[in-house]
Amino acid sequence: MKTVVVTVIGGVTLLTAGCAGDSQAQVGGSSSPSLGSGDALVLRTRTTGGIAGLGGPGTMPEFSLYGDGRAITGGAHPTEYHLTAQALRRLVSDASKAGLARARTVDDRNIADATYKVITFVTGGRPRTTKIIQEGRHADDPAARFLPRLVPSSWPRGDQSTDPRPYRPSRVAVLAATADESDAPKWPFTSLGTGTRVGGRTCTVLTGRDATAVQRLAGRPEWRDHGQTFRVAVRPLLPDERDCTAL
Repeated sequence: MKTVVVTVIGGVTLLTAGCAGDSQAQVGGSSSPSLGSGDALVLRTRTTGGIAGLGGPGTMPEFSLYGDGRAITGGAHPTEYHLTAQALRRLVSDASKAGLARARTVDDRNIADATYKVITFVTGGRPRTTKIIQEGRHADDPAARFLPRLVPSSWPRGDQSTDPRPYRPSRVAVLAATADESDAPKWPFTSLGTGTRVGGRTCTVLTGRDATAVQRLAGRPEWRDHGQTFRVAVRPLLPDERDCTAL
């Protein structure tokens, strides 16, 4: 069965198609992972699919690792971790040994509404995407066995150069969709009705003091702007995400 993986990195949409279990990108055995610059993405995981339609546009990845050893987790409280240089090199080497340098899909055509773990590994300046179905009998797949390594809360303290801390983004995306009329407060920032379209919502980016201030308002979902009510979500932008096109 032909499957298509869509991954968005730095505003570039990558399509990987193929049959279950087949390798879609061939990488020579002499290829060695390159970490790139400090803000360059090295590894990323996200969950997609399922009845709820997980991983839609604007969803924050569960895990992102960068060339300087920073790792940022998603969720309600994004957290920043820092690997030592030695631990970073070891993790990247093990990702390559787990087969992540070859794009492929591990699927099961007999399971409907499946969820998938999508792993993006950037090596040699090129992203490779591995998509693994979460249901079924694939726990012994090398990529599946590697996934627990990408849970920073379980990393040994000796592998980390600093203590974990809340992620403080310099840029945040504001995603807005029209809502039913309500007595919501007035929106104090850039207009919600204009911006880049991201999955049926408008997206604008706030920086500097506005980026800090808007995160304190994230607990209130509805706002009024130019006579219209909007349901608003605040999404921290990651180091490799420059603007709304990355979402």
